[in-house]
Parts: sequence; structure tokens; C-alpha cells
Amino acid sequence: MLTYSEATGISGEPGNFQVDVLKKARTVDLTKCTGCGVCLEACPIRYEVQLPGAEAAARTAYAQATDEVVVTDIINRYREERGNLLPVLLDINRHFNWLPRCTLEHVSEQLSIPLAEIIRVASFYNAFSLVPRGKHIISVCLGTGCFVKGSPRLLDRLERELGIKHGQTTEDFMFTLEVVRCIGCCALAPAMRVGEDTFGRLTPTAVPKILKSYVESYGKAEPEEEAAG
Repeated sequence: MLTYSEATGISGEPGNFQVDVLKKARTVDLTKCTGCGVCLEACPIRYEVQLPGAEAAARTAYAQATDEVVVTDIINRYREERGNLLPVLLDINRHFNWLPRCTLEHVSEQLSIPLAEIIRVASFYNAFSLVPRGKHIISVCLGTGCFVKGSPRLLDRLERELGIKHGQTTEDFMFTLEVVRCIGCCALAPAMRVGEDTFGRLTPTAVPKILKSYVESYGKAEPEEEAAG
């Protein structure tokens, strides 16, 4: 990624191209940059989100959606508190089950915090996700206690039942499968967690029944929500 640059020419053939790039003048000398962040204090567009055309259009669509109202309400809830970034991100992540880029840009503008700083925090904590996740997060423990009791076989059965690998999400966004090193219940090894529910002393044959219970509970909840509306 070459910032503040533009391609001025291209020559050659497939597999052997040469591109001429014009790097425009910068205030910061990149050869001397140590990443100290001092330049942020003098940056005239520190809080201005810079977007290419397509992303700008997507952001405009987001601003017109009701989701922005939800995010604004969350921000206002913590706006006057010191260190309010973490609780804001936690509530947004809880609402969407991940942190959409547009919401982070909105937070950046509202709280006057650089987007780079927000993404740094969001990418540091495991509680946050920068990619869409399923309604139910399945965490399979591969810690020593669970591993020797057969958790790799549980993981294999889950991957086959869901049709995905760990770290991925099903197409219907019902389940996201993750691997963790401890869920705090070694006495119940092998164990896994689905959302806030913990299942211990599992065998691979129990996996289909557990998954089915969550799919059925989701199907029953929808008519009730519609009736309430």
C-alpha cells in the first residue's frame, strides 16, 4: 500500500510488469518515522475519515439506515465518561455480533478519536470481531486437558456437521466455529461453549443434537417476535 501516491505509467507484459509511481510530497519523512504518533497532534485532518468513492457511497447508505440510530444511542450513553471507547465498542459488538467498518467510522467522528486508534483497540481484544459472525459462537477447547480427552474429534465432527472450518461462519450466519485454549472447566473435559452455554464430557455423537437444539430454538423464537411486533 503506497499512500498519497499515484501510478503514472505501466509497461511490460503479464508476469513482468513495471509500474511508475509518483510519491507526492509529505510532511513526514517515512525513512525517519518511528511510529511515535506525535504527528497526530498537528494533523489537520486527524478526525476526518478519508474514503474512496465506493466506500463513501456505502457509508452514506449506512447513515440513512436505522442502525446508525442504534450506534448513536450507544455513543450517547457513554459520551461523557472517561475511557468510553471500550464500553462503546462492547455494546456495538453485542448488538451486531461484530464491529462493522461503518460503525467504527461513526464512532470516530462522534468521539473525535482517530479511526486507526479505534481499529487498534478493536483488533487487540478477542471479544471483538471485525468480520461478520454467526448468531451462536461455538468455542471448542483445545487446551491440554480437553485435547487428551478427545476435543480434536469434537472439532472434526463440528466442522463436518456445519460444513465449515474453525474460524469460519456458516452461510446462514447461524454459527461461527472458533478454537480456544481454555474455557475454565477442565474437570468437564472435553468441553465446548455455545454462546454462554457450556457443554462438558462430550462425545462426537452428541454434537448433532446440540446443534439441532439451537436451530429449533431460533425457529420458534421468530414467530413470537413477529407477534410481539
